[in-house]
Amino acid sequence: MKKKNRPMIIFIVIAVILIVCFAAIWLLNSNRINAIEDLTKIEASSTFNQQDEEYIVYFWQATCTYCKEIEEDVIEFSNSGDVPIYIVDMQEEKNEASWYDWEAHHKEHDKIIGKIVDGKEVWNDGINIEDFQNDKNIAWGVVANEDNQIIATHNTAYGNEAPETAKEIEITGTPTMIKIKNGIFEDYAVGVEETLDMLGK
Repeated sequence: MKKKNRPMIIFIVIAVILIVCFAAIWLLNSNRINAIEDLTKIEASSTFNQQDEEYIVYFWQATCTYCKEIEEDVIEFSNSGDVPIYIVDMQEEKNEASWYDWEAHHKEHDKIIGKIVDGKEVWNDGINIEDFQNDKNIAWGVVANEDNQIIATHNTAYGNEAPETAKEIEITGTPTMIKIKNGIFEDYAVGVEETLDMLGK
């Protein structure tokens, strides 16, 4: 009788092992992030309030081309489990206050450098357009407004890159990441290269 039961016991043991393996695989996959939208969303005002010892807050927009460039890297990093990533959707109204004030920036830094007269550009005295085109420290754009003024638009932000509180956050563009350790600011990254560097890519 014992020999007759041996195949049944082996079958049961194999079945139990397979069930345990499938359950473990299912549990592992159920915790995996498959899309950016699967990350835990928080409000910008909660940037410094998460319970983890160390974490990254990712300021993101669904329509951001640069965010799409790093999407797979963010998902891969999140699935590594080393450091949690929280996401702040900068298109949501509740996060609006965390945007850098570009309107005030342009009012302060843009310059009228000439005008359009009879369809031709006439530069103000002392203006050399190449000074703006070749500026290595500031990204300038040149546009004409409805009054035919030629405006040099100052497109280099002076946002706070070391905020100590959520009220001090100034997101100049996405993607942006802020790393928090023990509830304190540790690192800041904006743009594709800097954010990938923060993720160790």
